Parts: sequence; C-alpha cells; structure tokens
Amino acid sequence: MRSNIMYDKASIAPEKVDFAPGNMISFKTFLSPDPTYYFGNDILDKLGDLLIDATFDCVFLVTNDVLNKLYGGKITDMFKSKDINHKVLTIPDSEHDKSFTTLANLCDTLVGEFITKGSIVIGFGGGCLTNVVGLASALIFRGIRYVEIPTTFMGVTDSCLSNKQAVNGKHGKNQYGTYYAPIFLFGDTQFLQTESLAGRKSAIAEGIKNAFINDASLLPYYRDVLENTDLDHMDPRSLTELAYNVICSKLEILEQDPSEKHFAMALEYGHTFGHAIEFFSDGKIPHGIAVAKGMCVAAEISHKLGYMTQEEVDLHYELFGKYLRIDLKIPENISVDDIMETILADNKKTVKGVKYVILEKIGTCLNPDGDYQICVDEEIVRQALREHNAKVDEHIN
Repeated sequence: MRSNIMYDKASIAPEKVDFAPGNMISFKTFLSPDPTYYFGNDILDKLGDLLIDATFDCVFLVTNDVLNKLYGGKITDMFKSKDINHKVLTIPDSEHDKSFTTLANLCDTLVGEFITKGSIVIGFGGGCLTNVVGLASALIFRGIRYVEIPTTFMGVTDSCLSNKQAVNGKHGKNQYGTYYAPIFLFGDTQFLQTESLAGRKSAIAEGIKNAFINDASLLPYYRDVLENTDLDHMDPRSLTELAYNVICSKLEILEQDPSEKHFAMALEYGHTFGHAIEFFSDGKIPHGIAVAKGMCVAAEISHKLGYMTQEEVDLHYELFGKYLRIDLKIPENISVDDIMETILADNKKTVKGVKYVILEKIGTCLNPDGDYQICVDEEIVRQALREHNAKVDEHIN
C-alpha cells in the first residue's frame, strides 16, 4: 500500500498527519450543523477530556452485547479514571433491529434511568446502532446531546459523516428519521481491528463510490490499495491511513454541499438499488456490498441511456469484482418486483416520482434538475435488473 498521504488540502484536514498510536487529529465535517471529528488510532484516553469539557450530569454509553464484552471494560475503566459518572446500556443491533420497537424501548429505558437535558448519550457501534441511538437522542425531551463513536470501517469513514438519524419501516430502509447532529464525532481505529473482512470491503466500496461520483483521479489509488494490501490483516497504521483517505474523499463532497441536499445527493449513487437489496436480505448483505451491486446496475442504466461507455461500465465490475472481490450478483430469491416495490417507497421519491443518481461519465453525475438525480423509464430499470446477474457472469468469465 502507498505510504504517502493523498490529501493535503488544508480546508479538509492537516497537511501532515501522524498516524502513530495515541496521536489525535481533528477536522471539520462540513455538515450543517458541523460536529468536530476527532480521529486517530488508540486515542480512547482523550475521549474523557472531551466529555469533561462538555460538562454533564451523566454519560449514557449505548452499545451492543458483543462490543460491550470486547471494549466495555476498557471504556468504563477510562470513565472511572476521569471520575465520569456513567451508565452502560445494551440494545439489539442488526438491520432487523433498526426499528421503532428498538427505538421506543431505548427511549423508555433512558428516561427510566433518569436521563436529563444535562446528560450526554454516546452511541458506540456500527451504523445500525448509532442511527437508533442518534434518533433516540433527538427525540427524548426534544434533544439530548449526542456523541457518535463508530466501531466499523463504514461507520468511521461514511455513515458518521452525516447528521441523518433513522430507523427502518416495513417497506424499506431509513424511512423514518430526522437530521440531528452529534456534539462531536470520535473515530478511534483501534475498534476496527475486530471487524469482519466483509465489513471492511463494504466501506471501501463506498470509498470507490466517492471517486466515481466526484474524483476519478482517486481510482488508481484504490486499485493500488486493493492489489497490494491484505485487507484481512492490516496493521493499525495502514488501516488508519486508509480510513483517513476514505474520510477525506467524502469530505471533499460535503465541503461543496454542507446541506446534503444538492451535490451531496450524489453520495446516494447505487443506494436506491442497494437499499432494496440490503432490505430484502434482512441485513445479511452488508450495506456497502449491496450498494456496490447497485452501482453496477446504475452504470448499466447510464450505458442504456447513452451516457457512460462500455469501458466505464466495465470499470465498475473490475474494481468491485476483480479487485475488491465482492460477489456482485443479486440473490435469486430477491426478485425484480421485490426491488421495484421497495424503490417505490424509497425516501428519495419526489413529486416527479422515483429519481436515481446516474453518472454521465466517471466523476460526473447527471444533473438536469439541479438535484443530481434523474427520472428513468421503469422498463429500462427493470431490464437492467433482469440482466444484472448475466452481466456479472460475463465479467467473471
């Protein structure tokens, strides 16, 4: 993997970054509101000081049983060493559990534990858990201060870089939620060491997406990483550097659109299809891997509409299939009708109907209406979905 740091824009992050354990850097997220992002490897001891500076009556750490067994003792030991009054709660944590039921139970539990407007809630986990905890924080007493500590590569590099908090409904993902900003984000890559390889690949797919929609010059970097890195056995410094570079690729986009309502809508590339695939797999297909499948479908649609070349479409299959080694097929038990039904309930549906993020070419999204999304004839979408698995076979063979 490359040893040089890609990003040197002072507006995004410091020009020189030291990824040594214990070194913490901070940078803007360009969101609105803009929580400061504190980032590094093995920086847990600095979390206590950040909390103390915020002042509180009690800190409520919300996590899942697995993470509590892995890291709960380490975190509570730090709290005790800093004399931080705290309580630890665990909730079920899966795509299936990202629901109103889990949300309501958490809200009632926190209120029953005498949370106040002076408290701080910490969501410690992956994107499913932190979405539930963030939404609960927004709802209780119309807003309790919230801190997000992502524990997955996807959380650290992508999902935490949004003020969106949501739960799933019966008809699809993220249908019920709000925008609610944490008081700060805390990304410690020591928590990524125990993540699955599938989770790591999932996040890298989102990083490649950032290159597809905004900066094609990043694609050789990702290819280099994938060709020369054992993703399953990354040392802490390399893992932290890769995470930093993926973060910065998203910050470049958010810097152009802090509202997340104009150019940043391009971040949804592949998501309309990916969300449907993820939803019908009941979370068995990780988010980024589902989105990679969705990006390939979207690329085929672009080609059918006369925009992207076949070579540009092929690049999708090459990066995700050959180099990232993702199974790009849509499971046979998920039908085209299933996907289309979920798309019709997608949270990006507008008065004009369902709209899709489609590339005009690598690095540029189609933008006829100013929202970086377009309407596509339903039959073209269905055809792309029907042909998808055969297209994957063509690229494998």
